[in-house]
Formats: sequence, C-alpha cells, structure tokens
Amino acid sequence: MPTARLLVCFVLAALAAMLSPQVASASPSQLSLMQDDRELLGQGEVDAADAMAEMRSLGVDIVRTNVIYHRIYTSPRDRRKPSGFNASNPRSSKYNWAATDRLVQLARANGIRVLMVVTGPGPFFTSSSPRRCRRVPCPYRPKPRAFGAFASAVAKRYRGKVDYYSIWNEPNLGRPWFTPRFRRTRHGRVDVAGATYRKLFQAGQRAIARYNPARRNRVLFGETAAIASPLPMLRAALCLNPSGRPFRGRLKALQGCTGRVEKLNIGGFAVHPWNPGAYGNPRSRTSSKTALPQAYMPRLHRLMDGAARRGRIGRGKGIWATEFGYQTTPPDRLSRISLNAHARYINESDRLFFADRRIGSVAQYELADVPQIEHVNTGLRFARSSGGQEKPAYAAYRMPIVVTRRSATSVEVYGQVRPARLLSGGPFVRPLVQAAQPGGEFVTVATPLTKRRGIFRINVNRAGAAGARWRILWGSFISRIARAGRPLRYRRG
Repeated sequence: MPTARLLVCFVLAALAAMLSPQVASASPSQLSLMQDDRELLGQGEVDAADAMAEMRSLGVDIVRTNVIYHRIYTSPRDRRKPSGFNASNPRSSKYNWAATDRLVQLARANGIRVLMVVTGPGPFFTSSSPRRCRRVPCPYRPKPRAFGAFASAVAKRYRGKVDYYSIWNEPNLGRPWFTPRFRRTRHGRVDVAGATYRKLFQAGQRAIARYNPARRNRVLFGETAAIASPLPMLRAALCLNPSGRPFRGRLKALQGCTGRVEKLNIGGFAVHPWNPGAYGNPRSRTSSKTALPQAYMPRLHRLMDGAARRGRIGRGKGIWATEFGYQTTPPDRLSRISLNAHARYINESDRLFFADRRIGSVAQYELADVPQIEHVNTGLRFARSSGGQEKPAYAAYRMPIVVTRRSATSVEVYGQVRPARLLSGGPFVRPLVQAAQPGGEFVTVATPLTKRRGIFRINVNRAGAAGARWRILWGSFISRIARAGRPLRYRRG
C-alpha cells in the first residue's frame, strides 16, 4: 500500500509539472533593454551623460541604438559615390560618428552593454536606383554590397566596445526603412523586403565577423515591426514560403534562393512586439494571422522551429524584444491607457515574457516622452520640455511586481529589483514582500532571495491573499501597489 501511494504521488507531481509549463520554462536571466536615441544621442533637453546615468540608476542592463547610414554620412543626397570615398574606412571625412561615439563611451563608463543596430537607409548612391530618391531618407532597394561596406566601418570603429549587433531596423514596415515590400509577377508575389533583407543580413554579419570576430555569433536577425506582416517577411528571408516550406519553381529564383540555401549565422531574432499604435494591453488580441504582437509570440516559436528543422538557422536561438512600450493618456489623445494602467502593463509584460525561456531581453522604448504629442510617447517620464515629471511607470519599471491568484488563500508574487546589481554589487538581495488587507496596514510576509537580474518569484499562502494589496520594498525603493489577477499567458493562433 505505501508503494502504491508513493506511485500515485509521483504521477500527480509529474502531471502538475506538465500542466505548469510557464513555471518549468521561466527564465530569470533576461536583460533589461532600453532605447532613447533622442536623449542618448544628444538631441534632447538633458545631457546624454545625465540620461545614461539615469538609466543606470533604473537598473538598465543594455541600451539599444540605431546607427543609421544616412545620418552618419554627412551628405546623404549624393547620387554618386564621391571619388576616393572608401565606405568601409571609418576614418573617412564623410563620416561623423561623434554622437554614437559618446553614447558608447557613456554606456561603458556606466557598466551598461550596447546593442548596435546597423541600418540604412544610406545616402542616395547606395540605392539600386538613385534617380528614384527624392528626399532623405531614401529607402528604395538598398544595395547589400554598399551596406556591407558601411557595416565594415561600424565593426572596425566599435570593435571591443559593442556587445551585440543587429541588422536593419524594421525592414517589413516600408517608409522610412525599406521599399518596396512586394512585387507582383506572373509566377506569384515576390517578397522583395524578405529577399533583400537576407542579402543585407549576410553582408552585415560577414562584415562584423571579419572585423569584430568576437561578436560574429552575436548578430541579431529581423528587427521587425509587429505589424505589416513580419512573419511572411521573416520566412521569405529564410527562403521559406508563407506556409514555411521551401520556395519552388520560378519563385524560388525570384526570391534569391537558388542552389544550396546557406544556413544563416544568426545570434537570435530581434522583434518589436508592440500592439498597434502602442495601445491595448499584454493580452490584446489581433485579427491578423501574420502579425507579431506580444501575446502571439508562439507564432515566432513555430517559425524558428520550422526554420531550424529545414537547416535555415541553428537550433536553440533566442528572441530579443528590442522595441516595446505603451502610449499613455496624457499626453497621447487617442490612448485609453491611464498612467496607472501603464505602470501595471509594463510589469505584466515583463511577467509574460519571464515565462518564456526563449526571450533574451525585455524592452522599454523611451526614457522620456518627446515634445511632439503626435509622435510615439511611451516614456517613463513626461517630456522634459514640459517638466519631465515621472509617470507611475517610472517606479514600476525600477521595481516590477505582478501578483497572480492561485486560490482565495494563495498567490504567486513575481518581482524584480532592477537596480540591485548597481547598488548592492550583485543581483542577489532580499527585498521585503508586503501585504495589506482592505483597511489594514502593510506587513512583511516574505523576504525572498533574488536570482539573476534581481528577479524573484514565490508562492505565498495566507488567509485573504487573493484580496490583499501587495508591494515590494527594498532600501528606499517602493514598488507600485498590485492586486492579484489571473495568470498571464500567450494567446493561441
């Protein structure tokens, strides 16, 4: 009888593990990535050094910056390549690296890593048809060889100073990054962006492998926007049709996939999993079968698994969220996301991605809003020009908390102390997890030891847990007040 009981217990435990995939696959090692090129490239109202130091104080692990060819090249309207100009020479007088140089130097001085997105559009002469270029930027059919030369200059200049690279920003989106997206032929529709992006990635990755060999396996692939059909474009760039099968017939040649298709040495997939307009919430639905907002990341899992089976990429590659955020009201006039909801959503987004072991980074786009209300305003602060007041999301980003209801008397508390590495010399600290019943005072109920990146996740069993208010304290920092909600999971489809 005891043996039978042990067997039953073992089976029940195994079933519990199978029914809890998020627990089994959770990752405590995701990097916290932030991008604010306006401030870090010296175009904002505060000095870039102050902005970088502020990111450090928030616990940012890595900053992302776009290194855009036509902005580094000083006369982007040149329709002909100047005589004597060597695009692969970073010392060329046609290049101005000053702002990017300072960003890299400030990041290194603050102990923050750098993800550098090497991207076009370039000057007019780097288009396959310069006569079609009317204004800057000119995204029409960039020439991969010309882009590879620019990538060589980038790799030479920042060798030993950059931790990760990525190739081309949002190639699926159209203007201002790449046109045309498609071309109709009698053999079928050609995904021009996918075919060209493959060549751009190969040219960029080879340049980095040659001139910064230590980073040859850290070149990210994709950088796709969540809208504008990123999944077909990614498949086309991997020489797979929209169904995930190799192209056949004449379309195979038109997609540039003849002969033995080369396996791409990608360091991971970089994606921008925004909801349309940066609205919605972490659970928002989409009617598009080809979009890639946050709640539908399993679509990318399937694409990656299929590409690996067909030998297009290596196995075990990760996913990097490199642009992400929510627009708030104020200042955005169309958003329905209140300031408090914004704070909750960025925490819940981190928790959703925490459950996915493939995710290598979570992202926050913008430290501060921009002065133009019609532009994307997803910052942790309001625009500096209007006072720069911290939104509730500021404290929520610094110390996230998400509480999940397990039963009336049991909750899961997920949290992170992002500045732990900076202020304690390591990520392993013991924050105070506190609960308060309605009308009552907060009391400490747990002091968990954080793991890598200052993350922890614990189950708390106590009377009234599901109806309590929850918060985290560490030093002088206090998280937002959270209430128990239902589990955060990806959507199917």
